Amino acid sequence: MFLYNLTLQAPTAVSHAVLGHFSGEKYQELVVARQQHLELWRPDAATGKLSTTHSQNLFCRIRSLAQFRLPGGTKDYVAVGSDAGALAVLEYDTRAARFVAVQYHEFGRTGLRRQQPGQYVAADPKGRAVMVAAVERAKIVYVVTRDTDAAVVLASPLEAHRAHTACVDVVGVDVGYENPVFAALEIDYEGGGVDGARSLVYYELDLGLNHVVRRWSASVDATASRLIALPGGDDGPSGVLVCSEGFMEYRHSSGAEAPRVAIPRRDGTPDCDGEAAPPVVVVAGAVHRMKGAFFILAQADTGDLYKVTVSYTADGVSRVGVRYFDTIAPASALRILRAGFLFAASMEGSQQLFQFENLGDDDDGSDEAVFQPHDLASLALVDEVEGASPVVRSQVLNLANEESPQVYALCGRGARSSLKIIRHGLEVSELAVSELPGTPQGVWTARRREGADHDDLIVVSFLNATLALSVGEEVEEVKDSGLLGTAPTLCLHSVAGGGLVQVTPRAVRHVLPDGRVSEWVPPDGRAIGCAAANERQVVVALGGSGRAIYFELHPELGVLREHAEPLAVGSDIACVALAAVPGGRRQAPFVAVGCEDQTVRVFALDAPRCLEPLSMQATSAVAASVAFAAHGGGLHLYMGLRNGLLMRAAVDPQSGELEAPRTRFLGAREVRLCAARVGSCEAVLALSSAPWLCHEHRGGLRTSPLSYDALDHAAGFSSEQYPQGLVCVAGDTLRILTVDRPDALFNQASIPLGLTPRDFVLNAASRHLAVIETEHAHYSPAQLRAAGHAAAAELPAEQFGLVRSRPGHWASLIRVLDPFTGESTHVEELDGNRAAVSLALVRFGAAGEEMLAVGCAESLVLQPRECAAASIRLYRWISDGRALELVHETPVDGGVPQCLAPFAGQLLVAVGPALRLYDLGVKRLLKKAQSVVARNAITAVRLHPTAPDRLFVADAHDSLSLAVFDHTARAFHAVVDDALPRLVTAVHVLDDGDTVLAGDKFGNLFGLRVPEAVARTLDTDPARLMFERPKLGAAAAHKWDAIAEFHVGDIVTSLTTCALAAGGRPAVVYSTLLGSLQAAVPFVSKSDRDLFRALEAAMRRRAPPASGRDHLAYRSAFAPVRSVVDGDLCEQFLALDSATREAIAGDVDRAQQDIAKKLEDMRSMFAI
Repeated sequence: MFLYNLTLQAPTAVSHAVLGHFSGEKYQELVVARQQHLELWRPDAATGKLSTTHSQNLFCRIRSLAQFRLPGGTKDYVAVGSDAGALAVLEYDTRAARFVAVQYHEFGRTGLRRQQPGQYVAADPKGRAVMVAAVERAKIVYVVTRDTDAAVVLASPLEAHRAHTACVDVVGVDVGYENPVFAALEIDYEGGGVDGARSLVYYELDLGLNHVVRRWSASVDATASRLIALPGGDDGPSGVLVCSEGFMEYRHSSGAEAPRVAIPRRDGTPDCDGEAAPPVVVVAGAVHRMKGAFFILAQADTGDLYKVTVSYTADGVSRVGVRYFDTIAPASALRILRAGFLFAASMEGSQQLFQFENLGDDDDGSDEAVFQPHDLASLALVDEVEGASPVVRSQVLNLANEESPQVYALCGRGARSSLKIIRHGLEVSELAVSELPGTPQGVWTARRREGADHDDLIVVSFLNATLALSVGEEVEEVKDSGLLGTAPTLCLHSVAGGGLVQVTPRAVRHVLPDGRVSEWVPPDGRAIGCAAANERQVVVALGGSGRAIYFELHPELGVLREHAEPLAVGSDIACVALAAVPGGRRQAPFVAVGCEDQTVRVFALDAPRCLEPLSMQATSAVAASVAFAAHGGGLHLYMGLRNGLLMRAAVDPQSGELEAPRTRFLGAREVRLCAARVGSCEAVLALSSAPWLCHEHRGGLRTSPLSYDALDHAAGFSSEQYPQGLVCVAGDTLRILTVDRPDALFNQASIPLGLTPRDFVLNAASRHLAVIETEHAHYSPAQLRAAGHAAAAELPAEQFGLVRSRPGHWASLIRVLDPFTGESTHVEELDGNRAAVSLALVRFGAAGEEMLAVGCAESLVLQPRECAAASIRLYRWISDGRALELVHETPVDGGVPQCLAPFAGQLLVAVGPALRLYDLGVKRLLKKAQSVVARNAITAVRLHPTAPDRLFVADAHDSLSLAVFDHTARAFHAVVDDALPRLVTAVHVLDDGDTVLAGDKFGNLFGLRVPEAVARTLDTDPARLMFERPKLGAAAAHKWDAIAEFHVGDIVTSLTTCALAAGGRPAVVYSTLLGSLQAAVPFVSKSDRDLFRALEAAMRRRAPPASGRDHLAYRSAFAPVRSVVDGDLCEQFLALDSATREAIAGDVDRAQQDIAKKLEDMRSMFAI
């Protein structure tokens, strides 16, 4: 087995974000870190929408980011701290549209190590130096300068190490143009242990002597955890705010100190069983500079935002004030934009952009000790980028019976958790729906005035009529458009110089700007079968004649002029297409004609060879529609066939030859094509059983489904509010749509939950989901009301979060959910400090009813994992599978029932290292068997797909084992285990029954297979294997064959095998904790495997990651990579410059076009 690993959706959790002018333009941009992905986001100041300009995989674990700008420069750079053992300074290259490394300095070994710098990166506010710090001991300072070519240069590193110290935070202090100063929050543990003493230390870089000195230090509170640097010079007092548990204080090397100020607490927060409520901890902060002033926001771990005011004079700071501002979801980073927006990056859930409505209450000099939280008053949410992090569990199901399955994922934490329904396809927003007086046969948009920026006319064609609608504040019928309303329209287009051209079955009508109409009628009474037009050319095909008439717009008279000779095709014409007129030319050079003889032909239209045949492409069915589109500087021809296939070929700009044709199945209906736009690029909308969008994406071309109903006709639409919309026809309705995020391959729908979800199962009969939700150290709203804290319980938990409690306190519930309506049809909250930890559907006996078993633990302790009591609650489905009824509860001794599974008509329960079998009794479950098959604790059990007596067992520390059940002795025997210890988090058994794919806690994906000799013995004489004695204390006598190893870089939480779209081949699809979706695609031929292995090796040599991390070492972080090709690295080939692509193509002995075609085929083959 050889796999090709592809990222379908990048991690959605944002760990770091910096703000600056990274493109060198006037508008501000955001650079965000999503695990190993670095992305450039651009907020639109006019609409408040966030758009992803670029996303790049750095193949490293991004630990920190810092932005800086060289003195006198206009462009910002990004300093990246990672596990690469080096500092990388990246620049966004606008020409190449990617991040490139301008400086790269190695200082240690790779990996996440305590004494390896990279955990913290801070930049001098004036851009003169950068400090890189480790968690322990090490700190390095780089002087940033320019060379003679004005390129960024990092000078030799200057060490500022200090033994026996741990670093908590590092910031750059604004001291103007004096020597750069960095502030570090340190813990001194010299003497053998951490005593809690913390210090604020200033490190000064002496630019004259070129060394770093420990300039000043001061003791701070033992709970200090975060520093916020204040502006200096004319804008502020300089120095830092030290944030501790429950209070803030100002510190600076000048010795001036302001009295510490308490951070206000929520009013009515209950105590934790007699103990004081947890203190307020600041987790994020933002400082916005204004001319002569500044604005500070700080956020607590509860999500509450505080406005911090600093009163200062020339003598220093006299007062620090903290007042409640608003409440949003807890953020990993806050950034304030000049346009009046607040960006909140989050590790959990969505990334949000808010607009400031006001700057909050003025500081009247008094300190508030408590506050009453309220709905958003100073902020207004303007945009939200949906996120799925963290993904606890996921399954691929097709409950809605759509063409492609959906991913149902339990996401989030606490009251902001949800069930995400993730669909493969671009998200579509429906702006308007209008009923039409009939079933339309086509739709077009047009601009009647030359130079107009937006469309002002929508034209709908019916079987025997045409309806013209004006676009403005309201859409209404137009009577004086000049169009013929008593006949159907075959084609409509705006004409250069103003006016319209309308093609009906009996005439070509040119509506001039002054309202006059010139008309051309086909000869011999023939009817026009199809037509195409652009702003200067018209081609009409005469039905049943195999001929077409070509018209050009006269450059001086502004009227259509018929070409002297008709276009003789030689076969009946089914469809025709003209490209848009290229810039700097008077006409399009080619026309494409789809013929009834199952060919598509290209003819020339330029003057020397007008109407000469240039090329022909044979197709598997008659073309229903053809369209041209310009992609990446070249012209492409799309062919939609009547059998549901879409073909695309590149058009040679000189000869007109069709090159590198590619085919993809879109649906059972014929494919109709229409022109559209994505950003500033041309695109094609393909309509079949579902709508698809063909557009450019990160250097390549992508065909993506739209998550919307099937459409009959469509046209590109532009208005002032929505410059890149679509006007579509579905049945007898007219719809205006827009594709908001064409860069996102998946879209999400959310169903809110109440507590952190742990697992779920599907009742196939009722198509309802049973979900267990468990929360640690927090009160549920019901528990608050029961404890007499009604005021705290009334706060909406989805906005303000759950109220914290003591460690060891649990809230848990069982929910039955309708995934179609989002309604919770049954909710049962568990009492007695019980936590639901596992669940499974089980059918006792051959004809028994399906029941739900839930494993519970009372007073659960996480480390070591133990509980005061444990039980299994058995439920019966009632109300047609919409609710649950408790049958009985069975106590379980020996530990926590970590996982449950049905096995041979009984319930299999994993308790610690043992497997137990329970059968159904009248008042409780009856234990029938027990066997110890693991060394530590069993975390997952998977059944064999064909052999009912075998199962796969995952150990918390010792990987996987294959166990066989002895029906005679009523015992399980481990026959195969792993030679490597692995902390397994997800398991999936392939259909052959001998191969397992799994993920572990350290972000690895690995494949194991039963040795061939053992597999044969299991089929013929399993008893022989059961009683073989293991050697050297091993759990089993035989070991797995390791067939695949790959470091994903994120914890795999679920794996499954499925096809993501109609016509696609099955692939292994898996989700990760931070919200990514990835696919491991099996190679279907040895030649493809060899090609991609060679391409991967060439990419490692010629285009290494911008972070400087060695790609092979990264993918082999815990075990050498084996039998997996990194598709993410291979696909970066499309974004390289031409010279590098040519060099790589030479290394693999293939043409650039062949490599690009293979990369696209790997996605289209599996419909991803």
